[in-house]
Amino acid sequence: MVKGEKHIESEVNLKPDRKDHRGIGFVLQWGFLFGVMYLLGILIAGFLTGSEPEFLYRSLKRGDAGVGLLMLLYSLAIACLFGLYGYASGRQDGVRAGRQVLAVLPVTLLGTVIWTLTFTGRTGSVAEFTDMSWLPFTLFTYWATPLYEASRFYVDQGTPMKVAALVLSLLPGVSAVLGTWLHQAAAGNPRRLRRLLLPLAVLSVLTGGMALTLELLPKQRPFTLQSYPRVDGATAALPFGRLMLGELTGVNRGMAYESVHFNTTHEAYLNLIEREADLILVAGPSNEERQQAAAAGVELKLTPLGRDAFIFLVHRENGVDGVKAGDLRRIYSGEVTNWKELGGADEPITAFQREANSGSQTYMEKNVMKGLGMAEPPMDRKPSGMGGLIEAVADYRNARNALGYSFYYYASEMNRSENVKFLAVDGVQPSRDNIRSGAYPYTAVLYAVTRGDEPADSPAGRLLQWLQSEAGAQAVERGGFVPGTGTAAVEE
Repeated sequence: MVKGEKHIESEVNLKPDRKDHRGIGFVLQWGFLFGVMYLLGILIAGFLTGSEPEFLYRSLKRGDAGVGLLMLLYSLAIACLFGLYGYASGRQDGVRAGRQVLAVLPVTLLGTVIWTLTFTGRTGSVAEFTDMSWLPFTLFTYWATPLYEASRFYVDQGTPMKVAALVLSLLPGVSAVLGTWLHQAAAGNPRRLRRLLLPLAVLSVLTGGMALTLELLPKQRPFTLQSYPRVDGATAALPFGRLMLGELTGVNRGMAYESVHFNTTHEAYLNLIEREADLILVAGPSNEERQQAAAAGVELKLTPLGRDAFIFLVHRENGVDGVKAGDLRRIYSGEVTNWKELGGADEPITAFQREANSGSQTYMEKNVMKGLGMAEPPMDRKPSGMGGLIEAVADYRNARNALGYSFYYYASEMNRSENVKFLAVDGVQPSRDNIRSGAYPYTAVLYAVTRGDEPADSPAGRLLQWLQSEAGAQAVERGGFVPGTGTAAVEE
């Protein structure tokens, strides 16, 4: 009798517990709840950020370190939100970390699928993360918009940012699973729970405290944003202008980006002559600009800071990889009109130009054409701005046909396009090493131009002194130019 009872008991123990095996329905139920929570997270983020998703960096008192700490704090807040959901769901019968993985998998995989389709697509693969082709993914991860807005000033918006965004998209799901695991690991043991939560609490308090300290501490810098001189310049000098403002005033990169706006070379010279600007960062003046300065009784003081390369670019599908200096003059004078004459395909050359008195057009006329007249192009071959010219060459419709010119740093960093390539000139590729050595034939000087009567102790005078110091030379190099002495002769 006893044996029978034991046998029956063993059979009963072998039966599955109904609470632990509710199968697909259980996972679908909690998967749906996680989807609702994910949508709620997007709505909460949208409500909190409102019309200013740039709030992580938009403060004149906040430096780069403060922005980084706030980005970390925001990420921790998102992780805590979904972690609390995971912890709360872990209190329900049958919810375990393994099952939570299955529950969060559909939403997490959906983000990964959207990312993969965009990343491998024809447009998304070459476009930067800020491009419209990435809009579906950024909408799906809308809760991360403040992080995207702040990181664009610190992370390359090509593949590095795309990979970072993919990793970031996993944060809600991973946090929910960790929250469930936390409850499971500390079930019935409050002291153990406190030990598990202590590192997160300490990290949050330290991050918040450091961010607040950096926000409140006074910054010892040569200028404030109010005392900084009025600086204008060429489009190619924008990165340097923003770096210079950040270094001398202490504002973060995002605020520097929003505070510095250059009006192109010609407008910058006019603003200096008309005393609307105190210092400009430009190439050497054209004859017309020298005449305008003389007519206004303004002496232009040119201080060379560094060099950049003047480059020629074509569509990546163009079979021509290099040209001779003489070929360029023959093309832009109208003598050569077909790529076949340069060893390429039998296609007409679509030679784009810039508008008169722009820095690149002045350099083209003076240093490449050397006084030889340029053929007048149709209006549709004079794009507005250097960015417009690069986009025109990169346009798929111009494959194998287009030719344009720009400055090396602008085309390779500021307005980089995967659809263009740079031509070697006289067998030398444009590169920083070839600019530094002088091997590349076309190098342009970046000048800091002030008025001759500018006092040495004025804000512009003090800025000019800093630009000629060792710290200034290092900033010039970080701004994309090759610093060096004796560059004035190149331009003159």
